[in-house]
Amino acid sequence: METRYFTAQDSTGERRRVRILPTGHDSAASGHPRDGYALDDGSPVRRVDNDTFQVVGSGAYITRVPE
Repeated sequence: METRYFTAQDSTGERRRVRILPTGHDSAASGHPRDGYALDDGSPVRRVDNDTFQVVGSGAYITRVPE
């Protein structure tokens, strides 16, 4: 199984890898996002919009950057 990820950057310019975690069930039909997200250290990440995410534990916002 291949791990999917993307790179995101916080307001200080630090770049972090965000793993894309499949939820394992058909949540699209219920109106929920079908993927979950976490930093490489396991910290959960919440999707805000297409390019903005929030680290749940710290409340910090990170933005997806092209690789």
